[in-house]
Amino acid sequence: MLVFGLLSYILVLVILLKVNTYVAIGFIVVTSLVSNAYLPQLKGYVGGRRIRKILESLGEDVKIYNDLYVPKKNGEMTQIDHVLLSPNGIFVIETKNYTGWIFGSESQRNWTQTIYKKKSRFYNPVMQNKAHIKALQHYLDMDVPLHSIIVFSNAATFKFKEPFHEAHVLQTKHLKRTINQFTINEISGEQLSRISQLLHALVPDTKQQKKEIKKRHLEYVKEIAKPAKKKVIKVKAEPVTAGPVIVEPIHVSTDAACPKCGSNLVVRNGKRGSFYGCQGFPKCRFTRDL
Repeated sequence: MLVFGLLSYILVLVILLKVNTYVAIGFIVVTSLVSNAYLPQLKGYVGGRRIRKILESLGEDVKIYNDLYVPKKNGEMTQIDHVLLSPNGIFVIETKNYTGWIFGSESQRNWTQTIYKKKSRFYNPVMQNKAHIKALQHYLDMDVPLHSIIVFSNAATFKFKEPFHEAHVLQTKHLKRTINQFTINEISGEQLSRISQLLHALVPDTKQQKKEIKKRHLEYVKEIAKPAKKKVIKVKAEPVTAGPVIVEPIHVSTDAACPKCGSNLVVRNGKRGSFYGCQGFPKCRFTRDL
């Protein structure tokens, strides 16, 4: 499919070069911009297909559920890339189609991707998958082993300094071997049947249903990503004399309290600029820089 698309692109480009050089250049620029815009989605699609093929090659004893939206305890949904159900356990797989050098540890909130001099930060996938597993445990409500697997592209180079204990972090080429290391049957046939029913219930019946679920999930993700607004209570007060300096209260921050007496901290103006001062002044003279 990709080869056919590449040949078609070259053929169109050759035809345009014969017609007009500037038109051909414009075609190259436009297609380049479009490809860059959709490159992440294309990488994700190709990477997802590769993972699915590997999982499908594990045999008939396993069941695969892709792109599942699992309800959390608070009623919201969390999206899981792949869930593999087998007698040896449930494998919860998070895919990261990143290339370059990957830096991070199990306890770091954000990891770093480095490609030459360009650095990009992304949320710790071990923590991300831990939340997925927690939601899945709550939904299944069964005492069965769940294994966390984080799969990166084969083009990724790991620069980890510490081993991982809560997840298997690996390249795509090591996925099958890692899963095959689990050889002990830990889930009974009755449990497998029940879990399969529960997971199948999460699979949308139509593409439209899946589209709507994905839309609601993305709206939720965008909402929680917004920075929280600090509530500010405006306080009307007369200027207060503090020695030779005249300071005037502006507002009280509801999330700031005086460590000495527990009163609210008031933003005041002084000769050196604004600062936090205790609302209990003059009994309490605590101050702090903004």
